[in-house]
Amino acid sequence: MVLTSLWNIGFPAVCSGCRRPLPQSEGSAFCAACLAEVAYICSPLCVRCGAELSRDGGGGDRWCGSCLKNHPAFDFARSLVWYREPASSLLLKLKFHADTRTVGGLLQLIRAAPGRIEGGPYDLIVPVPLHPSRLRSRGLNQALILAGLLFGDWRGKIEPAVLIRVENSVPQTRLSGASRRTNLKKAFAVNARFDVVNRSICIVDDVYTTGTTVSECAKTLKRGGARRIDVWTFARA
Repeated sequence: MVLTSLWNIGFPAVCSGCRRPLPQSEGSAFCAACLAEVAYICSPLCVRCGAELSRDGGGGDRWCGSCLKNHPAFDFARSLVWYREPASSLLLKLKFHADTRTVGGLLQLIRAAPGRIEGGPYDLIVPVPLHPSRLRSRGLNQALILAGLLFGDWRGKIEPAVLIRVENSVPQTRLSGASRRTNLKKAFAVNARFDVVNRSICIVDDVYTTGTTVSECAKTLKRGGARRIDVWTFARA
């Protein structure tokens, strides 16, 4: 008890969003103001890609026009929160600054999300890989961290080496939508050490923007013989 009190004096709890001091008794990673800004993704959604749909069509989940015309390479995609503050700052700190102090806040948002993890059980849970040179420069793969937070009960199924990033492509965030779709062609390969034939696989990434990255991963795994590919991302832009 004394050690805890001394720790709180020397290292007072701060909000994971605005970094303002938090009351010691709250047990939350966020202040009330930041927590109120979190925008969770709720139905109605496209049953395939998870895109938000108008409530004018009846209010229930259904296929979006894009997926009806062109089926995505994956079978199912969902995200938990919109890519806005404070969630966006947490991801940026984790991704570009290897700031693992964000993990508590991310986990709190995951546990509070109204959308439960659907699908499965999966044979493999595969974080989107980074090219080795980018992994060295960043210090961690944020998709691997998020896979552990999203699928803590299935931790034994998480295999970060199933997919290999064979090309160090330009980061997708620097490109337009059209350029994104061509930037990642042939960027991934299935690791020969893993058998993906007839496997049900979940791909995990941080943010779903255009879906290009996870689609290329899904195509690669399907070419390798995977039976079903689901996608879970923490956020959607």
